[in-house]
Parts: sequence; structure tokens; C-alpha cells
Amino acid sequence: MAQADGVVANASGSAVRADLNNQLAALFTTHSGATAPSTTYAYQFWADTNASELKIRNSANSAWVSLRGLDGSFTISDGSVGTPGLRFSSDTNTGLYRSEADTIAFSTAGTYRMLIGGSLNTDNGGPSLLWKTTSNPIGNNVDGIQFTNTGRINIGNFANCLVLNRHSTEGSIVGIRYNTSNVGSITVTASATSYNTSSDYRLKENVVALTGAKARLNDLDVKRFNFTATPSTTVDGFLAHEVQSVVPEAVTGQHNETDLNGDPVYQGIDQSKLVPLLTAALQEAFAEIATLTTRVETLEAG
Repeated sequence: MAQADGVVANASGSAVRADLNNQLAALFTTHSGATAPSTTYAYQFWADTNASELKIRNSANSAWVSLRGLDGSFTISDGSVGTPGLRFSSDTNTGLYRSEADTIAFSTAGTYRMLIGGSLNTDNGGPSLLWKTTSNPIGNNVDGIQFTNTGRINIGNFANCLVLNRHSTEGSIVGIRYNTSNVGSITVTASATSYNTSSDYRLKENVVALTGAKARLNDLDVKRFNFTATPSTTVDGFLAHEVQSVVPEAVTGQHNETDLNGDPVYQGIDQSKLVPLLTAALQEAFAEIATLTTRVETLEAG
């Protein structure tokens, strides 16, 4: 390891030889040292032992450019979206660059395309792979895809957000699992789609007939209303918390629930969960109608 000033001073005899050997040693060791050479030239190399980097002087001889680590690691400049730090000689605005701390960004034709990392907070998914966007696309009206480091996918678009295509054969197009166990699926045929939840008898126990359905059905209070987001559209339906007291499995969430910030956590309803109660109530009604019909026919027969 040697460092020199790049100049052989006027001297005599052994002094000149020693100075010349010192300059040659600096050349052979690529000017290695903890401080930069005092005399520099364009495209001169320097092994910076303090930063543990191999550097080259720029063409203007005004600054050092890091090339790679002295341990063999590869170092590139941060670059920018228009001039990536790692780019192609024939396409200089396409490549990789550092968008912000702890990120790798990709650009083509000088336009941002994708980012890995990012400073998104945990509520917005945390460090992610972000395609076309730099923010959470379901929390903002922007196009793009986010793959979060927790395994979630967020997609934002102004048209279809997700299109699935099963080739040639009919069957499952989406499998739904809980803790690795299959709990549902979406299946397709050549002309229709089915949304399936687990229902095999081998998954169930304590099976008994549903009774008293008509009385419970009368406890369901059917309403007409509009959603605040669409005031001009009136629909038929239920209030989730009212249904919860009758068919609790049809409703998710709790009445008047809020999050840690005091913002509402809205309840939801799966109206298909009301079908068993409706079916049982109709069966009870049909049985009553049949009984009444028999009595009427008996009375009329005299």
C-alpha cells in the first residue's frame, strides 16, 4: 500500500531513485491510502482505504467517483429517474436508481416504473414493491399495484382492477384458505361463476332441524334507504346491527365500533347467510298453509 504526490522532485542519486520507487509503488497499488492523493489527474484510480472503496477521478478532474468496494462489492451512484445509476450505454435513461433511502427504483425512457422499499408507514403497507405508483393505490386514487411485505396486494385503477382467466377447463379459479385449511373457492364454468363456502357434512356436528324460523324471520326489520355516498339511489335492505341480533353469523363487526383514532369501523352483512332462515320460515309457512287447506277442504266437503 502506497501513496505519493505524483511528482519526482529534483534531487541527486539515491534520493531521486527513492522518490521514483515511491511513485511507482503508488501506481502499482492504485494510490491506496486513507487520504486522497495530493496530485490528481482525470481518470486516476485511488483505493480509498478509509471508505474501503475503489474510486476513479472524473473527466473534469474535480471529484472522485466510487466504483466498487475493496472487498469486491459493487457500488453505483444514486442516479435519478432520468439518469439511473446503473444504466445501458445505448439507453442511458433506462435502468436502476436510488429514489430515496433504502429503495431500489426502476425507470424506462426516463419515466418511473417500479420501486422496491419506500417510506410508507405500516398503515399503508410499509416497505413494498410498488408498480407505477409510490403510494398506497387503495388509499389514494392512483393507478398502480402494491405488493406489501406482509403479503397483501393493493390494486388501484379507473377500470377493471383484477381480471382472472382459467384456460380451457372448468373448475376453481380462486382458492380461499384459513390457516392453510380450505374454507371456500370461486369456481367457473364456460358460462357462469360460483362463490362457494365450506358446507360438506363431514365438517359439521350437532346437526338438528331449524325450528321457530317464522318467528325469527318476523324479527328482521326490512328497510328502504340510500347510502350517504349515493343519495339519489334508494335500495331495499337491512341495518347490520339489527340483523346481528337475529342472525349474528350474517354480520361482521360490532355496532358503533371505532378504531384507535376514533374513526368508524363499519359493519358489513352477508345477505346469503339469511337464506337458511328464509327457507325454513317458508317451509313452516307452507306446512301451515297445507294444514289450513286440508281443513278448508274437509269443511267444504261437509
